[in-house]
Amino acid sequence: MKFSKMMAGILFVLFMISFSACCNCGTNLNDSNTVKGFITVIGNEPFTKLAIRTVDNKIYVLQVSNEIKEELWKKQGSYYYVKFGDSREVEGVSTLVVEKVIPIIKEEK
Repeated sequence: MKFSKMMAGILFVLFMISFSACCNCGTNLNDSNTVKGFITVIGNEPFTKLAIRTVDNKIYVLQVSNEIKEELWKKQGSYYYVKFGDSREVEGVSTLVVEKVIPIIKEEK
């Protein structure tokens, strides 16, 4: 009985160590392909586009999947990290091809 509890404890510790070693839980948010800001909409109907406005007042148009678009459309004014794969200039405006969005809780702003 004592041996099985000790083995369970050791297995639990090993599991936690391997999980923490493999988890990237937000560690890549400060790399060069991440932008932090609040979600906004630019343009006039019917030509509106989702965008992100950074703290230094730069605006980037977001090219997103329909799934992400639905989420962000409802979250205008909310702060997000936007991880993008590619960026390009489209009609003089920087456009980001979004891979992932992560909401920012109030303490991180």
